[in-house]
Amino acid sequence: MSPARYSPLYHWFAETLRQQIAQGRYQPGDALPTEHELMQRYALSCTTVRRAVHDLAREGLIYRKAGKGTFVKRAKLEEHLLRLTSFAEEMQSRNITPQFKLITAAMRPAPPDIARALKLDSTEKIFYIERVQIADREPIAVAQGYWLAEIGERLATFDLHRIPLYEIVENEFHIALNEAEESIAAQIANADLARKLKIAPRAPLLVRRRLTFNGSLRAIEFTTTFYRADRYEYKVRLARHGG
Repeated sequence: MSPARYSPLYHWFAETLRQQIAQGRYQPGDALPTEHELMQRYALSCTTVRRAVHDLAREGLIYRKAGKGTFVKRAKLEEHLLRLTSFAEEMQSRNITPQFKLITAAMRPAPPDIARALKLDSTEKIFYIERVQIADREPIAVAQGYWLAEIGERLATFDLHRIPLYEIVENEFHIALNEAEESIAAQIANADLARKLKIAPRAPLLVRRRLTFNGSLRAIEFTTTFYRADRYEYKVRLARHGG
């Protein structure tokens, strides 16, 4: 039920749409009626409708696609920085079935920075695995991972379109994943990442770099994951204890 009208009208209309989105009348991904349809339905001026829609877009509840209309934004997926988990485990904890699109799985020379991180000689090769990570049939991230050669070659014998890598490493290879070092930064999408994530070039990304260690604290994997900033965020809870 819409709230009783009050002034200014654009505040009232913004709250009306806000409630309809919260109540599920418009679901994430749904298109809102056109400005003309909203003007007729609610007997409002073009200026009032545009101001209300602008306010909701600024809040992040809706977004515009040029030539296509205005859509309800999907809620961001949160990852809590409490323990070492995979993308698949994070999605499964939200009752979302993770999917993957394998881009590359091949042996490559180790780039200098990766060789240093994994403590390899500059002449050693490493196994590269790149996959698009998908949730609710929508690409969320691109993961570009470098694995020790002996592990990567074994990973490549599995269906990497379907099975999470950590699941294979722990359950099939019986390699403990003990801990990881991570850094998080911001970046804009180049043309290649934009195409794989189905976003506009130069759209904002969250970039996570993870160095993973086995039970003997031997570094076995270095992965850079590029997340869509409009669909993913990190959350951490901090405590301060007085002395």
